[in-house]
Amino acid sequence: MKKNGHDRLGRQRWMCPGCRTTGAVRDPSRRRRAELAEFLGWLLAPSPQPSGSRAFRKRTSWCWGLRPVLEPDAAARHVVMADGTYLRGGGCLLVAIDGLSGEVIAWRWCARESTDEYIALFSRIPAPDVLVCDGLRGIGNACRRAWPGTRMQRCLVHVQRDSRRDLTSRPRLQAGRELKRLADTITGIHDTEQAAAWAVQLHEWHNRWRDTLAERTYARDAPGDPRAAGQEWWWTHQPLRRCYR
Repeated sequence: MKKNGHDRLGRQRWMCPGCRTTGAVRDPSRRRRAELAEFLGWLLAPSPQPSGSRAFRKRTSWCWGLRPVLEPDAAARHVVMADGTYLRGGGCLLVAIDGLSGEVIAWRWCARESTDEYIALFSRIPAPDVLVCDGLRGIGNACRRAWPGTRMQRCLVHVQRDSRRDLTSRPRLQAGRELKRLADTITGIHDTEQAAAWAVQLHEWHNRWRDTLAERTYARDAPGDPRAAGQEWWWTHQPLRRCYR
């Protein structure tokens, strides 16, 4: 086959020297690239599907079967942020991103968050200086085993979210109201001086409410409480203690 000009669409024509047959060779990869670009243009944009939606869905239906592959590079990051997202249809997606640039470094599909799943994710990434995470046991254990020299910083947004879960948005106790106000200011800390001042306020709060945190409820005094069936006593203000810790 040798080149024989172009057709009216600008495609390369070829001719067989033996039989003098000519024709254009279709390039399916070019059409696929165009369909994928059209699909991603819709998927990643807030706009609805283009006109002729049924034809568009039929034309790009093969794109849903693609499984993205991200090969981590060997660059060591100063900060890596990692967390899991549970999907409505089941399963969990673990994602690690560069804490400074926001670039996705690696991801992993799994059934649920666990130490082993996070170790499998971290094993693909050079150990960073700091890992920012939700502070749960699974990811903490994985960090200590996969990256023993990496420091962990608990995500401040998770701290605030857990504080609202424990204290509610309108705490009943004065101690809870004061602790919630303190938790609400934690994302406004931007330097070591502010961090030290915040830690002093937390210490002062604990000194004021130490006796409240130490209060216990005994099963003999609350026989109707479900906990009385299996416990001799429990902390009276357990959510408040958990939030402080």
